Amino acid sequence: MAKKKVIVEMRVPKVPESGFAAAARDITSRLDIPGFKLDKDFKPVPGSPPDHLAASFAASNETVLLVRGEIDEGKEKDLESRPNVIKVWTDARIAPTFDCDTDTSKGDFRSVAKYLGVDKIWAKGIRGKGVVIGICDDGVNAISRDIVVDGFSPENCTPFGAEGGHGNMTATDALGMCPEAKIYDIGVLKNPPGTLPDIDGAISNAIAGFQWAIEHHRKDGKPQILSNSWNCYQESWAPDYARDPDHPFTRKAVEAIREGIIVCFSAGNCGEFCSDPDLRCGPDLGEGRSIWGANGHPEVITIGAVNVKGELAGYSSQGPAALSSEKPDFCGITHFKGYNDPDTGTSAATPIVAGVVGLLKCAIPKLTQAQVKAVLRKTARDIGESGFDHNSGYGIIQAYDAYQLLKKARGSIIE
Repeated sequence: MAKKKVIVEMRVPKVPESGFAAAARDITSRLDIPGFKLDKDFKPVPGSPPDHLAASFAASNETVLLVRGEIDEGKEKDLESRPNVIKVWTDARIAPTFDCDTDTSKGDFRSVAKYLGVDKIWAKGIRGKGVVIGICDDGVNAISRDIVVDGFSPENCTPFGAEGGHGNMTATDALGMCPEAKIYDIGVLKNPPGTLPDIDGAISNAIAGFQWAIEHHRKDGKPQILSNSWNCYQESWAPDYARDPDHPFTRKAVEAIREGIIVCFSAGNCGEFCSDPDLRCGPDLGEGRSIWGANGHPEVITIGAVNVKGELAGYSSQGPAALSSEKPDFCGITHFKGYNDPDTGTSAATPIVAGVVGLLKCAIPKLTQAQVKAVLRKTARDIGESGFDHNSGYGIIQAYDAYQLLKKARGSIIE
């Protein structure tokens, strides 16, 4: 019988943090139905209840516990019938975003910085000092440990500061805009050797990585930003994740935002204007069929891609997203010489925006997710259709214009 990788959402009594591990072992020992195998190497992750259950959880002094495992297809309802099990979710496949059909650089970090006005922010002495950007990717090993200062890896994976490829690119791009920032290497796309041979990453690892970031932010306010250059390419990979805003990872992303972390996501590379689209997109191409799950949640920052000539990358995923009609929010820059020659995809555009956000947070540390999104929307350079459109959102971010507007509005911060 075919096996399905799943996340099991459970309700458990609230206990002190010191007793959480023991409580998790006790409650998961009851998941003993035939056809289900618990992944004992996955550290259970605490969560927040969906909004419609929040009152009942508060009244019963309970919280959410997330574990993962494998189950025989068709047995999900049997598992959901167990006491304390709220829902069984697909452990969605996720993958890094790459270019469609371009191998020529159009500029470098210097030209990107000039195009966005980042160089004018640097000239004011604002270069990201004190800011930490979490790079949620496959590892960062090409940057010194003086810069990659901490990180998360799933159980049985290489430690932070190891592996890397796509993550080296995205970290380098963020630092290209925010050169004095530090990096947390959050390896959500890592998998233990010998496992999941056909999968780039799993959404359960993203849940655990975001929880790690939330816990660190509670201690010292860092990381201020999470940059995510990955997505679920097809609705069929995990329909419940693709369309349900109550999926545990999507709720975890919102939890990070409410904790005070700025969360940036790539729109994806399944736009309809390339002659040779990424095969991972399958039938899910173009307007309304290419931004799934948390990447398109109303509260996250969703980023499309253009080059320094102001030309839209033809593969940049188009809204409306499954979870929001007004996506993407705006575009960052791609197709420039960075870690690679060129750095490409919405994968490169996203850390460019994350780096710009790092500069704005360096200038005004109390900026919230909503404020950053609003000011970047208001100051974006419109391209395509007048105003918002589903190809480029509100247009191309303009870092210096956003900085100037924020400085003027400090008495009544942009909303």
